[in-house]
Amino acid sequence: MGCKVLVVDLDGTLTLSRNTYELSVEALLALRRARDAGLRVVLATANGLDFALTVARYLGVRDVIAENGCLVHVDGVTYELCSGDMSAVDRAVLATGAVEPSPQNKCRKYDLAYVPKAANAVELVRAAVGPGYVVESSGYAIHVRPAGVDKGTAVRWLCERFGVPCHQVAAVGDSDVDVGMLEVGWGIAVGNATPAAKRAARYVAEGPSGLGFKEAVELILSGEACTP
Repeated sequence: MGCKVLVVDLDGTLTLSRNTYELSVEALLALRRARDAGLRVVLATANGLDFALTVARYLGVRDVIAENGCLVHVDGVTYELCSGDMSAVDRAVLATGAVEPSPQNKCRKYDLAYVPKAANAVELVRAAVGPGYVVESSGYAIHVRPAGVDKGTAVRWLCERFGVPCHQVAAVGDSDVDVGMLEVGWGIAVGNATPAAKRAARYVAEGPSGLGFKEAVELILSGEACTP
């Protein structure tokens, strides 16, 4: 088996579909198979760290990438890959009237999440915050964070820390916020992933969301993934 590490997104990848929060039983069983086979599993999510660590505990996962790469929790220690005060950005975003803040924002530090109220909310928020920030949609929320960091940045950081070539890190995701890690690692997109995620991946599963993740794990355990 060429893969040493498995980095997996949560929403839309381990769930039943891209518009639900209900976890897929098939995905959970596949995750356990990957872990039992010796892969170091990392949960990579746009969610806040507290939420991510809680979910990870119940998944049997110890390492977490949270806030779209801004925070990495490894071996019980949290590392910050982003910096800066987001309070002024938050005020500018809310002043557009195009979004509502996510309840998670009170527990988030760098990557702020918003629920869109207008069809062009992404464009309005992007204009309000300027070029120093990334504004993108996960399909679940609009995210705003300092430019220069994404899930791919976090995966590259993990490669260095673990001493593993990035092509031996399988990354599985479904949305635009996963593009960075799909490009840096050996990317696998689930079948209902966004066009950008599919373009960034080396392999596109046939099954959607959790079923696609199951297919990804089968590919990994077969030894067909993580080739240079």
